[in-house]
Amino acid sequence: MISRTHYRVAAAVGAAVLVAVTANSAVSAPQNAVQPQAVTGNLIVKGADGAPRTLMCPPEENAMGGGFSVSPGAGRHFESTPSDVLASRPTADATGWTVAVRKLVKPVDRHHHAEPANLTLYVVCTQGENTPGG
Repeated sequence: MISRTHYRVAAAVGAAVLVAVTANSAVSAPQNAVQPQAVTGNLIVKGADGAPRTLMCPPEENAMGGGFSVSPGAGRHFESTPSDVLASRPTADATGWTVAVRKLVKPVDRHHHAEPANLTLYVVCTQGENTPGG
């Protein structure tokens, strides 16, 4: 039969091994890992008109991805046709994200004509580095 002392020693050794392994894995993580940063652009009223719109990363950072959202605005609702995504891509120098989308909204009162939806751009940038992994 194993004594209480043996149990305590075994538990202490197990805890020490667990602490050592956990500390080692935390230390072995790359110190210069790129941390992405999401940047949200301002609402562009009637911005879903098909014209290219660009949201830039902060200085000295590059785009890792991007996208957009459309919203109808007060007193309006989306038309049933899907959005036309004409472009969703990084800028030529990869420091921002360009989107061109067309989506119409209708007024609830039906006395006005359809117009472009509101548009918000998003870009995911490298935080503190100008190139991913660089």
